[in-house]
Amino acid sequence: MKEKLTAIDLRPLPSTYVTALESANREKWFIDFKYPILDALTFKEEGENETKKLDFKDIESAIKFFTRILEDVPAGLINGVRVYFASPSIDGTVTTGKCGKLTLIFVATAGISGADVASAYYSFKDGDFVPIAEDLAREWVHNYQNIKRPMLFKTLSDQDITDRSKETKHIYFSYDQFNDTLEEMVYQNKNHGNIVKGFGIRFTSYTNQNYQVGHSKPIKHRRRMTIGFTFIDNNGNDIGIQDINPIEFNERVAIKFVDDTMDSGDPTPPPPTNNGENLDVGPE
Repeated sequence: MKEKLTAIDLRPLPSTYVTALESANREKWFIDFKYPILDALTFKEEGENETKKLDFKDIESAIKFFTRILEDVPAGLINGVRVYFASPSIDGTVTTGKCGKLTLIFVATAGISGADVASAYYSFKDGDFVPIAEDLAREWVHNYQNIKRPMLFKTLSDQDITDRSKETKHIYFSYDQFNDTLEEMVYQNKNHGNIVKGFGIRFTSYTNQNYQVGHSKPIKHRRRMTIGFTFIDNNGNDIGIQDINPIEFNERVAIKFVDDTMDSGDPTPPPPTNNGENLDVGPE
């Protein structure tokens, strides 16, 4: 007989859920095709290997950060969170001939245009995201967009190359998507804290397969960089929601299965437009 869950108040799967298989495929695509290009340059100019992941020091730190960034804008005004790819030099500067190591900069967005809240940029340091000055954030983002981003053009899909599309600059999460991920962290920490000890971000890439959400049209832009969120177990390994508790997972699927991804915002990296965001180099 199937075990019934009565001790836990079940909630639907988050709107940002993605299967372990899809996540693994995206990580592998990044490691196989984009990482070698980035790593060769980073090792040459910085003397270190390229970054593959950013891990919070523990899940409580991740929860505090996600909560904090959503409180940077008064309730009702915040509409999402933008995540920029960036690459500061190892010493935190931007120096000629130094490509920097891959990292991320988070910022809350507000207003009809979804503009950055410029007083609240966050960069990763020692297992957490900490405030960073806008001018410094811009330098770090420009270093990625000027040096590393163009090198990844040849890793895009044939259609993207034909269209002269570019590699990802930044990713956008709606308020609901970001908050839903936060609520999932709180849920897992409360109910499975004996298993779930950490939370991390993985640099990933869409694969050579069309990706479709629900009944929407297949995504046109493929093989572009994105990120993935993951829980980390008490052995330091990445663990998916289904693996944390398979029986509970099936109960949650039965409540409501939301066919979206726990790692990719919109769910696609924003295609180039003529309107650059606050920290961007140029309009493309």
